[in-house]
Amino acid sequence: MITYLKYSDLDSSLIKQYKFAITEAFPEIILRSRVTEEYWSRLENYFPYTQVFMINSNDGLLGFINAIPIFWDQMLEDLPQEGWDWLLRKRISDFEDNVLPNILGGLQIIVTKKYQGKGYSKLLISKGKAVRERLGLEKLIIPIRPILKHNYLKVMMKDYIDLKKDNKIYDPWIRTHLESGATFIKVCENSMNVRGDINFWEELLGKKITKSGSCKMDGALNLVTVDLEENYGEYREENIWISYC
Repeated sequence: MITYLKYSDLDSSLIKQYKFAITEAFPEIILRSRVTEEYWSRLENYFPYTQVFMINSNDGLLGFINAIPIFWDQMLEDLPQEGWDWLLRKRISDFEDNVLPNILGGLQIIVTKKYQGKGYSKLLISKGKAVRERLGLEKLIIPIRPILKHNYLKVMMKDYIDLKKDNKIYDPWIRTHLESGATFIKVCENSMNVRGDINFWEELLGKKITKSGSCKMDGALNLVTVDLEENYGEYREENIWISYC
């Protein structure tokens, strides 16, 4: 039997499964985001009611959606290029400044590895829609991270979204959202940003960087740009803004 819990209802065992599922779902480069490090605990503390966890009494955590209510009164087409990072930073700032929200922003939807491919992601999307409706918010917006883009590092996201296989959208995560009723808004070109000195990037790569230019990082959707002379590297990840009414 499937039940749904909010973050404040989780016991220590479920919290452990939740944290592990996040580390299992993303490459290390994403987990090293300074935006995540600075703001994520406040997300869970401020908004436990929009962090929804799908639980099976026999098997524990099946999946979850992390969402955050924000204020946005401009056109959706004008949503910023700093998609995911902006979404998390903005609502924490809005909350601390007592700004009332009008839109629900989705940060991530994760199905634990054991239960992927069983339709649970669509149930979690539906749960996100239900949270939006319950809170009386106008829309649900999400900067989604296509799950197979890492296979096409040199392809721009604006071209990747049109890739087809067997006459279907190639990326299953894009396809899942479209099948669930999502509307494509635009590509956000710097949705997740990770910066650091050369030592930082050598640690992540597990090898010495010997020349400036672009380098590949496991699981990344785009290449990392490094400059040895400036002792600096930057990862700019493209995501896709979508919306649900």
